[in-house]
Amino acid sequence: MIIDGVAYLGHWPFRKLGYDTAAEMAAWMDRASIDKACVSSINSIFYKDVMEGNRELMTEISAFSGRMIPFAVINPAYPGWENDFKECFDVLGMKGLELFPAYHNYKADLPELKKLLEMAAAKGIPVRLPSRLVDIRGRHWLDTPENLSQDEMEAIVRLCPDTDFLLCSCGTANLAKRLEALSAQRKGRLFYDFARLEDCYYNHSLPNLLKTAGEDYVVFGSCSPFQYPEVQELKLDMLELSEEAYEKIASGNLKTLLGL
Repeated sequence: MIIDGVAYLGHWPFRKLGYDTAAEMAAWMDRASIDKACVSSINSIFYKDVMEGNRELMTEISAFSGRMIPFAVINPAYPGWENDFKECFDVLGMKGLELFPAYHNYKADLPELKKLLEMAAAKGIPVRLPSRLVDIRGRHWLDTPENLSQDEMEAIVRLCPDTDFLLCSCGTANLAKRLEALSAQRKGRLFYDFARLEDCYYNHSLPNLLKTAGEDYVVFGSCSPFQYPEVQELKLDMLELSEEAYEKIASGNLKTLLGL
C-alpha cells in the first residue's frame, strides 16, 4: 500500500496542472498505484476566505472518501479563523491542517499562529508545513516571490512542542539534521517527506534523511500534481529497503501520524 502524504486538488492560477477534478486525481493515483492521498485545496491558498476552498474540497472528494484524506487550509491571520477550525474538524471531519505563511502573509511571531498550533495539538491534528509548491526559478511573476525558509519553518515548529508536523516540499535531509536536537526535546513528532530532495542516488540525500530522522519518521509525499508520484516511488526502489522499512515509509508512518 502507498499513502501519499502531500497532494493537492484545485486550480493553480499560473499554469495548467495534471488534473483539476477528484475523478482525474483518482485516475492519476491509479496510474501510480497510490491507494490513498492526503489532499488539500489549492483554491484555499488564493481565496480571501480559505473556507470556501475547504468546503469545495469536501464536496469534490465526497465520492472518493475512501481514497482521499482531507487536510484543511487555515489562515490564522484572517478574522474568524477559530470558527474555521471548528467547522473543519468538528463538522466536516477533516483529518489534517496545512499552513501557507508565505502565501497568507504572516510570520511565526503572529500570536494567533501559536494558538492555532496549540488547538491542533489538543485535538491530535497533524500540521503539514510545506516550504513551497513550485520551483522558485520557474515561478510566475505574480506568484509569491519567496519560499518558506528553513529558519521560519524551525521558528514555527518551536511555537508548540506538542504539535505533530509533516515538514515537506524542501531539502528535508538538511532540515532534519538542523532539527535533530530539537526533535528529541519535543512531545510532538516531526515527520518529513522527500519529494523535493535532489537526486538521492548520487548525493545520498534520501539515505541521509533516513539516517537522521529514522525510518519511522519519513513518509511518502509526491506534491502531486506539481510533481509526478512515480519519481518518488523510483527513489524508494533505488534504495533497496527492507520490506518492513518500505512499508513504513510508503504507508505505515502516515497511518501512525493520522491514526488510521
